[in-house]
Amino acid sequence: MRTALALTTGLLALGTCLAAPASAAPAAEDGLVSCPLGVQNTSYTPGLTLTTPAPHVEVDSTGTLGPCVSTDLGHTGGTYEFDGGGDLNCLGGGSAGTGRITWSDPGTVPSRFTFTGSLALRPNGTTVLVATGPITSGDYAGRTIVNTVVITSTDLLACTSPSGLTSTSGPFLVTVL
Repeated sequence: MRTALALTTGLLALGTCLAAPASAAPAAEDGLVSCPLGVQNTSYTPGLTLTTPAPHVEVDSTGTLGPCVSTDLGHTGGTYEFDGGGDLNCLGGGSAGTGRITWSDPGTVPSRFTFTGSLALRPNGTTVLVATGPITSGDYAGRTIVNTVVITSTDLLACTSPSGLTSTSGPFLVTVL
């Protein structure tokens, strides 16, 4: 399913690229970007447990994006950072915060964003997260960023330990609409 979603998103973005006029490339504000093959590392402080969500868990994520498909052909990869927090445990919760994508392509400007809405479910050790919000400055300012993460935890017993689940890593999809 995840592969089909990533492939569909990539093909849609590629179709948009091919349909663009052969003249000058559109400005970043006019484009769509889909980065279906990102890798993200996330830490949780304090660690996530099975009990009632902690009142405020700090969430820090970093990752790499790419290859990306963009309608302007100037945003093909980059790095991703997010800092935020929320009421979370190993079964779910929501968080909010701010982040930045630093594009690897010359002449681009980092996109800063705020996640204003997110939903995380963690059934059977698998994190399913969809976070959305506005890009507040840089390339694509005024557009919406959608971050979709599906990560299987390799440490299923961490949620039952005194320190809890302190980190996850795996693939994620970033789309700028």
